[in-house]
Parts: sequence; C-alpha cells; structure tokens
Amino acid sequence: MNISPQAYRYLVPALLPAASLYLLWRARKQPSYLKNWGERFAWSDYPKPREGHPVVWVHAVSVGETNATRPLVRSILDTCPECDVLLTHMTPTGREAGQKIIAMAPERIRQCFLPYDAVYAVRKFLRQTQPVMGLLMETEVWPTVLEEAHAAGIPMALVNARLSEKSFNQAMRVPDLMKKAMGRFSVVCAQAESDAKRLRAMGTVEPVVTGSLKFDIQAPEAALEKARQWKCSITKPVVMFASTRDGEEALIIEALKNTVKPGVLYLLVPRHPQRFGEVEELLNKSGLSYQKRSDLKGPQDTLSNTQVILGDSMGEMFFYCALSDITLMGGSFKPFGCQNVIEPASVGVPVIVGPSTFNFSKVVENGIGAGAITQVDNPLEGLKLAHQWLENPQALSQLKENALAFSKAYVGATARTMTVLEALWPKK
Repeated sequence: MNISPQAYRYLVPALLPAASLYLLWRARKQPSYLKNWGERFAWSDYPKPREGHPVVWVHAVSVGETNATRPLVRSILDTCPECDVLLTHMTPTGREAGQKIIAMAPERIRQCFLPYDAVYAVRKFLRQTQPVMGLLMETEVWPTVLEEAHAAGIPMALVNARLSEKSFNQAMRVPDLMKKAMGRFSVVCAQAESDAKRLRAMGTVEPVVTGSLKFDIQAPEAALEKARQWKCSITKPVVMFASTRDGEEALIIEALKNTVKPGVLYLLVPRHPQRFGEVEELLNKSGLSYQKRSDLKGPQDTLSNTQVILGDSMGEMFFYCALSDITLMGGSFKPFGCQNVIEPASVGVPVIVGPSTFNFSKVVENGIGAGAITQVDNPLEGLKLAHQWLENPQALSQLKENALAFSKAYVGATARTMTVLEALWPKK
C-alpha cells in the first residue's frame, strides 16, 4: 500500500499512543526505555547551541551506528574547532554508547533522543537545537525530519549509507513517500557500489562510495591490554559467539553440547542486554559449566572446569574480540543480516558467519575473498570448523594475519566522507 507524504504527516501523530505502549512494553525488560521520555515526544526541551558555536547534528540509532560515528565525530571536532556536535539516538543502548564519544570532548558534544517523526516534534527539535547541517547514519530515513530540515534550509547528508536488497524492497512499497524523502539529501556517502545502486534507484543525489566508517574504528588500548592480561592467565584458546540474536543461542548451545572440546573456552555474548537472563536460563538448562562475566573481577576468577563464559556486560566488545582466537558472528545464523564482522577482524581475529549476511553483504564478500571470513550453513558446522583451525596453529596464524590485513586495507572512509561533506561545511 502506497502512502503519500501528506498522508504520512497525518498518520504519525495518530500512531504516537501506540509508540508509548511500545516503550512501556520494552521497559518491562529494559527499564532505561522509560528515561528521557519527554524527548521522544517533544514534551521536554532539547540542547540549545552555545553562542558562536555552530552545531553539527549526527543521528545514530543504536549501538552499532553510534560506535561508527566515533572517527567521524573526532574528525568534525578537529576540522571545525568552533563547531559543537549534537548526538541523537533512538535506543537507550545507543545513548549509553554515545556517552563514551561525549567523553572525547564533553564541553563540545551534547546528546538527546531524536523525537518521533511528527511535524510538531521535529519542528521543536530543529528550532531549539539549530543545527547548521545534519548527518544521518546508515539507513536512517525519516521523511518528516528531512522535509522540515529542507524547509528550514538545513543541508542533510546520509553517511556510511547501506541499503540491502530487503530494505530496498520494503522501502519501495511506499515509493511516493520514500522517493521524496531520499531526494531531500544534499549528499549521500555509500558504503559500497551495491548500496549506491539501490540508493540511486530510490531517487537520491548521485551517491559517492566512501567505504565503511567501521573500518576506521580503533580498538581502545585499555581493552587490548586487558585482553592480553586475561589471555596470559587463562592460557586456553577462546572461541567467541559474538552479538548473538534471539533464537541463535539455542542453536549454539545445542551445538556446544554435541561438540564441546576440552581445553577450549567458549564466550557467548548476546547482542541485547535485556536478553542476558534468558540466555543464562538456556545455559542453566544445558548442563554446560558456565560463569557470567559480571561475576568475574579478573581472569583469576575463571574456574578450571568452566566451559562457557556468558558475556553479560556492555561496552566490552573490543575486549571480547581481542580475548578470542576465533569469532562466530551472531545475527548470521538466523535471518537478521549479520552483526559487525569488522570489529573482530580489526584486532586480527578470523570470523565465521552463517548464511544471513545482508547487512554486511559486501564486507563479507570481500572478507571471504581476503581469507579473513568463512561462511558456513549453521553453528554446528561453524563450531567444527573452529575446532579444526585450533588443531592447526599454523593455519590459524595465517587466518589471523589475513583478518588484520583485510581490516587495514579498507581504512580511510572517514577522510573520504569528510571530503564529500566539504560542500555542506559551515562557512567561516
């Protein structure tokens, strides 16, 4: 069913009560959804700009998109010393991840939720925050935001843009709405040519392929040092199941029960914190010996008979990656499109993915070609492959070198993006 831009502007306010109910439902498992409630509906005020400091607005929905903004925000701060940055999000975990970015320059970076896409809310947000330009990360296309920014003369850019075939087909169910919205971007920076092709078909300005900003994210030295200390103490090889999604843990645990290897430590890290308890219950019923990361003050607390560590912590993914020898990437063993394969590769850890990779299709394709990523059909097949690699240290060492070389080969997206954004930059 097609929806006209005008109908959309009337439809969104009518759906706000349902949005309230959704937040309440999410808050049952994640109470942080109740915080800063007023910002979502424009009932409270938004950060006002400091006098004489133009505001560059960067919108990143959740954790992955927020982390990807780090090198871009750093470059903005360095390139335009008089500018401030406003970070907006849609999820509490994204907002929490943003706190670490704010720590880079707390006097120049502020933060809030982006309100829902109702005209009254968007107008209040833009009026109070007064951005001189807006950068939307990856796949964030809000028709009212784009229309109101255009009316206010605020140039908008879609950066680190990706658009899978699935998302493209969904968007084209409402072509009138989406094509008008996509046409409001002044600049589009695509991750790959395949993304650019689909974005072009949706009516954007000519996209520029700049690569993925995620390749430019550097692992914090503190995380790497902590991983080195743990590896010295644990001494066992570590196989990680990273950023697992709903339904995948049951498959992984079943595979572990059938093929668990003595002398190997398995690290299971669910993607969403509200599911930590659910995954622990699965482990509890499995008969596998496990400990929770939250109960471990250090590697000395890891018991010799522990088979699985449940990664029930936030903000430690680089530590988990550096601690691991092999990563099986979550989101790829159920139809979620895969999570971030770049993080483990960037610290020299080879990656095994399942069949669903549409969110990182080009990255996975390139990684397979570079010998850094291997694709399998299911967790059991992936686990058996990981065990084969562990039994062949020379082959595993080469795979680690491949992963590191692969990640380094694609560094530079931030610089390319900043070059494209020069046309929108506030004039001195």
